[in-house]
Amino acid sequence: MLLTVSSMPAQSEIQKLLTHAHIENWLRQDLFQAKWWLLLGLTALGMVVWWKLLSQRRLPEILLYAVLMMVVMMGVDEYGEELALWEYPIDILPIFPVITAANLMILPLAYSLVYQHFATWKSFSGVAVLTAALLCFGFEPALAWGGYYQLLKWKYYYSFPVYIAAALVVRWAVVQIFGVAARARKHAGQGGGER
Repeated sequence: MLLTVSSMPAQSEIQKLLTHAHIENWLRQDLFQAKWWLLLGLTALGMVVWWKLLSQRRLPEILLYAVLMMVVMMGVDEYGEELALWEYPIDILPIFPVITAANLMILPLAYSLVYQHFATWKSFSGVAVLTAALLCFGFEPALAWGGYYQLLKWKYYYSFPVYIAAALVVRWAVVQIFGVAARARKHAGQGGGER
């Protein structure tokens, strides 16, 4: 069925009702409950630990990796939630919870540390596979057991190739971007730069 302009107001109204219901549910069932505090604390602790382990010397490069990984995983997550493959029963924030979902915060942070410590494609790829296995078969089941993640039409092992592909594609993109920047600096240093 093709969408028509006349159906858009009805769709917008339905979206408003769903958003309102989600916020009301969050206020009644999630906000300030023990699981909500635990999720908030783990998210904050994860960020602090990540920041302490982060190489300040390579900060722009690693931050780019983390942000691109987060963007990719947010896209994957939006598709998964839209297709009702999984859901997050507890949200830190009621609107656009993807940013605060536990596994979507941990993934970019974990993989950015892998990126930081494993410089060659071979070492990075091997550790990316190991990290995907730990996340899929350890971390995700723990989140599900704790009530923070619910599989609907998804299996843990489906995430395995997705995590590996995302890690490798994002690494390739960051390497390309910083390669272009390095060549531009070199060219500018040889007197060919813009003034």
